[in-house]
Amino acid sequence: MRNAFLTVTDLAYRALRVVSVLVLASYFILVLLQVFFRYVLNESLFWSEEIVRYGLVWGVMLGSALVGYDRAHIRIEVIENFLPPTAKRAVQFVANALTLAFCIILTWTGIDFVDRTWFQNSASLGVPMRAVYLSIPVGAALEAWFMTAAWMRGDAPAAVENEAIV
Repeated sequence: MRNAFLTVTDLAYRALRVVSVLVLASYFILVLLQVFFRYVLNESLFWSEEIVRYGLVWGVMLGSALVGYDRAHIRIEVIENFLPPTAKRAVQFVANALTLAFCIILTWTGIDFVDRTWFQNSASLGVPMRAVYLSIPVGAALEAWFMTAAWMRGDAPAAVENEAIV
């Protein structure tokens, strides 16, 4: 059962990476097209700014789930590095539990937010805002899922390679 869960998680992670790259590439191309149309053709793609903005929201939420899979979120480890191994594991456990709790709360409140804005449409394109706001519970739920899988695998948080003392 555990291996099946981790296999499905790995497949979902790979699929999400492809989706994230496609989202990033699409709004990159849209920004280039907007610049071309505005400065070369002296026209404007009025719809591109809105799509790029919504793509950025989706990109951030999906990207946070991808980072959660690798356990590579930004962490402050100053105190943790001075602790003995047992205390370090306890701090990591509490941090993981709090992060997982935050993702679950964000999923729950995101669903409520989508429910309250169900009939709202965007200003220029008339896109249903639920399609945009749905990124919050989807991204948070995926992050909770991926973090749970990383926890089950026993992955340690990603180490910082280039540390600088300020």
